Amino acid sequence: MQMESGIRQSRSHRFAFLLVSLFLLLPFIAIAGDRCAICGEEMTGTIYLLTDKLTREKKHLCSDCVHLSEACFVCGMPVRKDYVRLPDGRFLCARDAKQAVLNVSDAKSICSEVREDLDKLFSRFVTFPTNVEIAVVDRVNLLALFKIPGNDFECPNVLGYFRATTNHHQVRHEISLMSALRAAELKATCAHEYSHAWVFDNVSEERRQALGRDAQEGFCELVGYLLMDAQREDEQKQAVLRNQYTHGQIDLFIQAEKRFGFNEIVDWMKYGVDAELDADNCRDVDIPRAKRVSANGASSYLEKPSPEPDKLVLKGISWIASHPLAIINNQSFAPGESGKVRVGTTNVNIRCLAVQANSARIQITASGEEMELSLNPMEK
Repeated sequence: MQMESGIRQSRSHRFAFLLVSLFLLLPFIAIAGDRCAICGEEMTGTIYLLTDKLTREKKHLCSDCVHLSEACFVCGMPVRKDYVRLPDGRFLCARDAKQAVLNVSDAKSICSEVREDLDKLFSRFVTFPTNVEIAVVDRVNLLALFKIPGNDFECPNVLGYFRATTNHHQVRHEISLMSALRAAELKATCAHEYSHAWVFDNVSEERRQALGRDAQEGFCELVGYLLMDAQREDEQKQAVLRNQYTHGQIDLFIQAEKRFGFNEIVDWMKYGVDAELDADNCRDVDIPRAKRVSANGASSYLEKPSPEPDKLVLKGISWIASHPLAIINNQSFAPGESGKVRVGTTNVNIRCLAVQANSARIQITASGEEMELSLNPMEK
């Protein structure tokens, strides 16, 4: 009887959900003062609800605008006036056209900044390749790259493409990015493709073959997500989370980074024993010990590096072109920057307030406590 009752309740809940869904999808009657989100005219009679794919807002549309044949590439809303039509047939509404990087030179300049930002954000853990050629192409040419045998993959919204080529034992990375992306989306996509280049250079071919495609894409999405987090691009962070083409791996990578730190993610990518990440296997790695040959020819092996400090430590100060950086627990921070640092077996969120010649002032994000960290005299 309990099982039958549960089935009836489940069916009842599904029926109620269906009714609510149908209500939201069906047109309804306008009231005085309702204006169409597209044309701005006051609506009479039937109005419709459409969801803006960028902001996730539900907007009221009149019957004329809802039946327009062209829609914005970014938000999915119909376009009627003040829109931009791109050479490859895409449309951008007036709002999204303002946010789009329409000039190829500007797009390449942003990509150069992304490379510098990645190095600064992840300097403790990885070094991203410099032998990279960036191209900005329209949608037609970008999609054509995936029609080459062996290059196709499942992705509902292809924004970038990566390929590594070898000539006379010299590796060259080619990154192609879709034109007219919003600045934040361009940055996240560029970071994603740079991460593919890092994987190619730093993860063995055997490990790459063993890694699942979703895991590789999840790692690259994580790098883009963390860059967006550091730059407070919350809208783009949500867009990364909504994209389902990693089949949930991005969510697991984010959870693992919060739980174990980015250094453990890097170790898992390079030495993990599983094809995909799950909630508990981030530390399931087989790290080879480095071989060392002594002066007398005898071999020995180096042990795994020592653990992270169990407190916040200022490891060094770097002055690059009058741009000071504080290296705290092996993570670099410029004044005003926030991020996670590894403390023992956990992570702590901090904000760098100021950097001096031999010290740095920081704030613990969770508590608001401020601390002055000084260089050890032996490390100056």
